Amino acid sequence: MNVLVDISNVIIETKRLIIRPWKSEDLDDFYEYASVDGVGQMAGWNPHKSKEESQGILKLFIEDRNVFAV
Repeated sequence: MNVLVDISNVIIETKRLIIRPWKSEDLDDFYEYASVDGVGQMAGWNPHKSKEESQGILKLFIEDRNVFAV
């Protein structure tokens, strides 16, 4: 069974951690992290080769409203 999940209004915050939906302003940080060799391979994805690639994926995260940013 597939259930649609919308986390767009969910924020989980502790003293040391904030989990929230992605925002377009996250692009630079997302690309910096996702372009590092060795980071994504353990999760099954290749390092991002351009900021445009990261922007496309970030757009999907925002539109789908079911992926948290940490």
